[in-house]
Amino acid sequence: MKRLNHKRLGNSVVFLVIVPVLFALAGCARDTKTTVGLDVDLYLHPTSADPVDILLQTAITKRLNDSSATRFSLIHVRVDDRTVILTGTAAEEVRSEAERIAQQTELTLNGESIRPKQPVSNRITTK
Repeated sequence: MKRLNHKRLGNSVVFLVIVPVLFALAGCARDTKTTVGLDVDLYLHPTSADPVDILLQTAITKRLNDSSATRFSLIHVRVDDRTVILTGTAAEEVRSEAERIAQQTELTLNGESIRPKQPVSNRITTK
């Protein structure tokens, strides 16, 4: 009779038990996903349900906030069916600049140009 080599048999058993366990654990590993948050301060008027209106309102508001002439004024933007309504209180030159910015705002979404309907309803009162 042949004698079994216990050392060799032990290595085979370890191989046959540990390798499948490692493969099973590797298959059960979770993918780690990174989530990025973005805070947006945006007033949505109840009539602004169309995503195009929301995008247009956001773009105009951003341009007004970026402009040195209108940055510190109290101007509110509302868009309904691509009609822009400006309200608030500002000096006459700021009022005119806000209207010009709103009229010239244009975005492109999926290759389609989005512009506000003309004329812009400028209801900004002057100081």
